[in-house]
Amino acid sequence: MNLGVLAVGLFGILSSASMALAAEVVKDNSFLIEEAYNQDPGVVQFIQGWQQSDLTKDWNYSFTNEIPMGGQTHQFSYVIPVAKSMDATGDEQTGLGDVLLNYRYQLVNTDMIAMAPRISLITPTGDYKKGQGNGAVGMQFNQSVSITLNDRWTNHWNMGFTYTPDAKNSLDNKASLFGFNFGTSTVYNVTPKTNLLLEFVMNGEESVIGEGEKESASTYLLVPGIRTAFDVGEDTEIVPGLGAILGLGPSATEHERGVFVYFSVESKLW
Repeated sequence: MNLGVLAVGLFGILSSASMALAAEVVKDNSFLIEEAYNQDPGVVQFIQGWQQSDLTKDWNYSFTNEIPMGGQTHQFSYVIPVAKSMDATGDEQTGLGDVLLNYRYQLVNTDMIAMAPRISLITPTGDYKKGQGNGAVGMQFNQSVSITLNDRWTNHWNMGFTYTPDAKNSLDNKASLFGFNFGTSTVYNVTPKTNLLLEFVMNGEESVIGEGEKESASTYLLVPGIRTAFDVGEDTEIVPGLGAILGLGPSATEHERGVFVYFSVESKLW
């Protein structure tokens, strides 16, 4: 998808903002950043994200389901990733990745600030022989903070780490891997239901290259985008979004540019 098509899509979403009539400000997830708002009681969210690189043509898809556990304080979710990429031999591989099972606690939720730490179990569902997973159980922690500056501006912050002991590569070599993430998102409310977003995401990751040996790599991405919300009846909200992925630093040449497509359905089920 080239930037011309992306621009047309952004214009189309912005033009449709007049259909969003409700006054409540959108509290969703940013594209690559978690916003620190757990689901309201009985409100279940289904999120789909699709990311493609123009340079490599690799893509990543994820399906996320967020479910409140009683009230807003406790939330369970799971993430199912699917990806297309090239393996070490240059063959194209498409398949299921490692599924995440998440618990998130609403630590703070006031008019000005929200905080929600998350801990995740990473299950070895991906085929590590094809580079689709790490072949071992891992864990992840992420701290999200959301700050409402005024009626127009909101700022979100994420910081966390991932640890996978005895991860495997396609040759069955093992090493324990550590990764970390940092990111921030600024959201501007054009209207209560239509938002412009600007995200910065940094990820540091390790990969197994030999028995007990590993190498590190980092990515730096800037993601400008737009989202809008539509009310369907009294109990359902649909949020489509579109963003451009721009590599910074080493990622500018390794990833060049890409596109992110977001689609969320949130409905009160009980």
